[in-house]
Amino acid sequence: MLIRDQDYVLLKDGRILAVHGHCHPPGHMVGELAFVPSTAGRYALFGSRYRKAYVADGRGMSERERELVRFPTGTCFDHAHPFSAKSIVPLSHVDLHLSATVDPRTDTVPGSFLRRYAEFHLDELARILGDALPAGPLGLTGSARLLLGDPTVRDMHDYDVVFEVGPEAAVRITRRLWAYGWAHSEARLREHGKDWRIRLRTGAGILCPFFRYEDPDDAPLAGLTTARTLLRSVTVSGRVVADAHGAYLPTLLAIVPEHVSAAMPGEVARRLPVLVSHMRDRGDFHKGDRGTFTGDLCHLGTPAGDLVVLSVVDGADSRLEDSPWPLPGRPASSAGGR
Repeated sequence: MLIRDQDYVLLKDGRILAVHGHCHPPGHMVGELAFVPSTAGRYALFGSRYRKAYVADGRGMSERERELVRFPTGTCFDHAHPFSAKSIVPLSHVDLHLSATVDPRTDTVPGSFLRRYAEFHLDELARILGDALPAGPLGLTGSARLLLGDPTVRDMHDYDVVFEVGPEAAVRITRRLWAYGWAHSEARLREHGKDWRIRLRTGAGILCPFFRYEDPDDAPLAGLTTARTLLRSVTVSGRVVADAHGAYLPTLLAIVPEHVSAAMPGEVARRLPVLVSHMRDRGDFHKGDRGTFTGDLCHLGTPAGDLVVLSVVDGADSRLEDSPWPLPGRPASSAGGR
């Protein structure tokens, strides 16, 4: 079974898992519990009622508070900090695999709301991206993917488009989306208590981009073999100097530390890789931005080499210190100037 980041799987116990990242233990998958059966749930999926697993009392839960489904793998994933807030499930527990590699222009029911909704969003996306738009169909995740074949759907909160591209194209696309928001204040989105840099309001509604690697071997943790924690609960503030993997899950940045809560060993005291495993910072940090991050300093081993990273797992533990948009009364450099 070939599973990819942002796919969904229906487990045999009825729960629905969203696949996260490109690095999985043999015979298992890493993800987040997305929907759970509930007689009072507002989502009708696979003939049952569901509720979102990561929402309580109408608010999103922190990653540390969310319900996990974890099975032992006998590998470093069982204790690796970057996966401590993720579910890990054997592939044998999967009842149905829903790939994000679909074309909603053709895979939805003709004449349905979802067909029109997808066409409108994709037309708007082509207008915004121009020559940065990748060739070929774009994928789909989120509620629209789960409801893809349901002709009774009449409304949708947002459109979760999936770009399957390499790092260079991902940077080009995120820059173009940010530049559009910079130039069009009505397109800027503030939701869930934060300003989003690449989530935008378009004529079609809210656009929510996701990125996954065209070549899974480009993922920094591909083939992870070892993991150990060097320092716990370290807070670092600094300026981003590398963002080629800043739109993916997990997000990998490099910062020059300016303020640290603990002495950092060796080269990472001068240039620190930051690995963000939650989904809330995708595309938010660009070169030149200042950010503050709290996590564990970890040593990770992969076939491509060893990494020492600051591992951040909760959305409350990473913060963009610079506004993504021009602030009143301050001189503003252009979005394309960074």
